[in-house]
Amino acid sequence: MANNSCSIIISLFGVLLFTIISNVASSIDNVSTICPNTSNPPYCSNVLKSAGTTDLKGLVIYTLNLANTNARKSLTLANSLENTTTNPQLKQRYSSCAESYNKIVGHIENAQKDLAVGDFNAVNIVTYDAMTEIDNCQGEFGQPPKDTSLLLKNGKTLNDICSIILVTSNLL
Repeated sequence: MANNSCSIIISLFGVLLFTIISNVASSIDNVSTICPNTSNPPYCSNVLKSAGTTDLKGLVIYTLNLANTNARKSLTLANSLENTTTNPQLKQRYSSCAESYNKIVGHIENAQKDLAVGDFNAVNIVTYDAMTEIDNCQGEFGQPPKDTSLLLKNGKTLNDICSIILVTSNLL
């Protein structure tokens, strides 16, 4: 009886160890497949490793949620900057960015709905639309006066997240 119990425990331990090793290998494989094709591979690697899943659809869900949070924070920031700046040029730029980020939030929410029904092509289309809006906002600041807020940095980060979404959803 003791031999059987010992064999069962060893077998269960082996299955557990195999499962852990498989999950780690799958995670490394997804990171090594996805991240080199994104706009910021080191950032991608950090994001995907923190996702808590190795499943491709789970990674898209995670990055869409991350993008939604970032876009909402950027929309709030753009609105706040528009309301507080006294420089008329910056006020116009922040207003334009607020409009862009409002559209971005809608695009990301649409991508989440598209993913839920398995329309991966639509996920790509609206994610690309979000990236275009990010570029529109970023482009507002090509000339002085300079923006010293976090809005442009947030836009760069959101663009990197969208890049991860595009590459990952193309693998689904």
